[in-house]
Amino acid sequence: MTQTPKSIDVVAAIIERDGHILLARRPPHADQPGLWEFAGGKVEAGETQPQALVRELREELGIEAVPACFVASHQREVSERLITLHAWHVCTFAGEPTRHYHSELAWVTPADAGNYALAPADLPLLEAFKVLRDATPAD
Repeated sequence: MTQTPKSIDVVAAIIERDGHILLARRPPHADQPGLWEFAGGKVEAGETQPQALVRELREELGIEAVPACFVASHQREVSERLITLHAWHVCTFAGEPTRHYHSELAWVTPADAGNYALAPADLPLLEAFKVLRDATPAD
């Protein structure tokens, strides 16, 4: 009998500033060490996705973020867990992102982000963000 994988909701922030997005490198002790990702984490019981994102970005980067809009979701099975990753665009935040969890941070253009070794679950979110960004008229 096949067991249903445990389902986990995770939020990820596509943080944008001056046409660049923030990538964070997973530390050596983490799952998928050394891969780049969008910062974020698990949605706790009773939290909305934006609330979880604000909390995670405070913990991981030391910033106070304002999630602007939902970008996309992507499901992936990892280590017998079904992870649903929900990406949100963040273009307003207070403070300067600092490495509290990740080993490295990098501001890159969305086009250049594909040159980094991104975590597989983040790739479709990056593509969805680029499509959304190209479809949104500039101010």
